[in-house]
Amino acid sequence: MNRHLSEGSLVSLAEGGGTDVERAHVTACGRCAERVEETRAGLALARGADVPEPSPLYWEAMRASVERRIAEEPRRPPRWAWLAPLAATAAALTVVALTTGRSPVPIAVPEPALPAWSALPPAEEDVSLEVLEGLAVADGDLGTFDEGRGVGAFLAGLSDDEYRALADSLREAGQGGES
Repeated sequence: MNRHLSEGSLVSLAEGGGTDVERAHVTACGRCAERVEETRAGLALARGADVPEPSPLYWEAMRASVERRIAEEPRRPPRWAWLAPLAATAAALTVVALTTGRSPVPIAVPEPALPAWSALPPAEEDVSLEVLEGLAVADGDLGTFDEGRGVGAFLAGLSDDEYRALADSLREAGQGGES
């Protein structure tokens, strides 16, 4: 061992302890052997000293002094106090992340029992188209029925009087009358 023994090793050896390596070093090193003997002498002197017990007033004054210093010391939150709000925020974010963004289980939509309703009848069942065609052919004022433009374009081109006449004709045809 190249270094001298530490103070703790000296005390241990002076009390009869220590490792084999430390005892071998003390045997080989005169300086450490001398320090172990000084430590033994110091321990023996301390054990033989008569130390008086402090008075009860000393212990009471010491207790009061410690209480006063504790009361005067400012209260600081622990260094880890910021972890509680951080953990609560992380938990809330986890709950939000786990509950949102998920697509719900798809629910089978039953086939509709009835077809979708339409205000207009299918073209093959619409009697008003035949009435319009008849009116267009019968009355030269209405012009010819142009299928390329469509019924909407034809109706948009009617004057107010022509429109009223067409409406009256359709009402009569709808009530079973002939035009």
